[in-house]
Amino acid sequence: MKWLVLLIAGAMTPVSHAAGADVVFQDDFELPGPLSLPPNWAMWGAAEYKVPAHYTRDVTHPHAGQSSFRIYHPADTRGYVVSAPAHAIQTRPGMIYTVSFWARSDRPGQAQFQWTAYQTIAPFSDAPSPGSLSCKVNDQWQFFSCSIREGLDFFAGESRFLLLTYFAAMDPNEERTLWIDDVQVSEEADPHPAELLNEATISHEAVEHGLRPGACLDFTLSATDRLRRTTVQVGGVSFHRVCGWTGQPYDRRGEYTLDPAIETAIRELRLPMTRFYGVGDEPFGVESAIDKVADVCRRVGIAQETCVLEFEEQGAARDLAPETWARGVAHALRQGYAFHHWEIANEPYSSLWGQGGAFPTPDAFIGHFRAVSRAIRDVDPQSQIGLDIHSEQTRWGNYLLKQLVGDYDFVAPHYYCGADVHRLAFEDIVLTENYRMLDRALRIKALLHAYNGERPVYQFDTEWGMICSTPDGKAADYEDRNANIIGTLHRAVRMIYSAREDILRGSSGWQMFSKLNGQGFGILSQDEPGKRFMLYWLYYYFNRHAGAWVLRTDGTAPYYQPPQDHGAPAGPLTPVLATLREDGGEIYLVIANGSWTQAVPCRVRVRDFDIGRTSGVVLSDDDLDGKPLLASTRDAVADFPVSARRDEANCTIPPHAVVFIALKRE
Repeated sequence: MKWLVLLIAGAMTPVSHAAGADVVFQDDFELPGPLSLPPNWAMWGAAEYKVPAHYTRDVTHPHAGQSSFRIYHPADTRGYVVSAPAHAIQTRPGMIYTVSFWARSDRPGQAQFQWTAYQTIAPFSDAPSPGSLSCKVNDQWQFFSCSIREGLDFFAGESRFLLLTYFAAMDPNEERTLWIDDVQVSEEADPHPAELLNEATISHEAVEHGLRPGACLDFTLSATDRLRRTTVQVGGVSFHRVCGWTGQPYDRRGEYTLDPAIETAIRELRLPMTRFYGVGDEPFGVESAIDKVADVCRRVGIAQETCVLEFEEQGAARDLAPETWARGVAHALRQGYAFHHWEIANEPYSSLWGQGGAFPTPDAFIGHFRAVSRAIRDVDPQSQIGLDIHSEQTRWGNYLLKQLVGDYDFVAPHYYCGADVHRLAFEDIVLTENYRMLDRALRIKALLHAYNGERPVYQFDTEWGMICSTPDGKAADYEDRNANIIGTLHRAVRMIYSAREDILRGSSGWQMFSKLNGQGFGILSQDEPGKRFMLYWLYYYFNRHAGAWVLRTDGTAPYYQPPQDHGAPAGPLTPVLATLREDGGEIYLVIANGSWTQAVPCRVRVRDFDIGRTSGVVLSDDDLDGKPLLASTRDAVADFPVSARRDEANCTIPPHAVVFIALKRE
């Protein structure tokens, strides 16, 4: 059924609705109630913020009629209001819901309206929110409106009930009084339903841990029990662009600028893939830019076959003509280059955070993508076309995947993790958030298969890493914890699973070059060519310990159980990647310990392989606020002792560490 609240007293400001639309909620705040809080509304959030005096019917200066709703938000609080659950809007398939209201405030700033969704009301069971509207308010009444589409912004079978939610201040630290008036919600049939698949109803693989819960890390592996080829391409690092923001590897005049020490350092990473963006946006033209990428790949030993090229302006502020794409691809073919992975636009959804401009809507991007993909395929029949999606935003994810079926060969979801590195426990950042992100990647994998059938479409993540901003609001580049021991262990866990499981075709972490005043994604810096960031050593040793074949691990590990309110499953404290070298001569182990305090004894029993010699390296640091750039390699890297006999190896995995072990055949 639909709830219909009609409060007739007082005049309503007319709101235009399409023919056939039904009003399913309406309030002009003219009817007084037994409490100061207007009828049909409820205080929400923590009990400490439910102060009746902050939510009152106000008869001074309404928008229309005799009264409005006054919502007061003291600084450093988190109180808000919702339409009463007794009057929840019950959603129906194939409908558009439009909310309209008037609002003003006592001071300029940002308030927020949000659609809050529940699967059930009694008891309350959360459902994904269909969206929100940021309201730039001041002391004058202004009109606001926004619409959501069932099957695109939400699914009626999942988000069954909607509550209208108002925050007087988007920033909980701000004080603000907000008045709202003449609230109305209409429901009308969608003339062009999106008919997307609901990923929540699509069966997908669970994250495979390879280890059962147990008291210690104790597992058996066999050199003949090979699960699959190792996804070695997850050990990539992305360049920024040809003339990057740090001035490397070229400057804007087209001059090569890499210090020989930096060039050698990149070569020693043994990178299995990389990615450049903005290749068609350089001052020296797309053909010259491609030549320069080819030269960089040659100098540092990266295969062109696994180098992804993106041409568009990096911030999606303007698009690039399909003809320019075709010209660049044709040049690559004429020169005999092996570039075939073309990623069309970098994060075209940048409008979500107020940037971009070239693609204000997904449909605008869809038209551009189709035109460019056709232009590329006409020139390069071997082309692999990449689609950037926002994996957690339906319009810029699910919708693009459906509308562009047949036009893309891979998707680049950019699986950055936004975990708050100052509030969450180390274990939650390193383990829980990764398990959550891996589940997201597996959901996208299932959605790709559901839309594309047997067509071999895959995920090639061309940028990823930690991305928590600094406490004072600076960009993630300036948050050291994104790249010190916290970010390093987070990446190590992701790379272990991504290399071991069939989730991605490859991935390249952000980013190759950094300035010393912004170390949050630090790998290398030409400002200190003789020094290395902690993340550098992760990639250095990982790419040396990722063999050709993944070996099955059969055994146990201590498990970490996240707090109940995280809504995330438990997983091993010590994830393991076990691989075999192509010729069978070495077994490699990469083991991350995601506990800050607990050392874990480890026993590895080996079958069909006689251990002769062992070697080990440990990467760790005891300072949660240590600088990512190491003063000395010895500050984070050390030899790691492993005792072994013919069929067994033993060690202890230190806390907050990743170890790299090689077992060499006798």
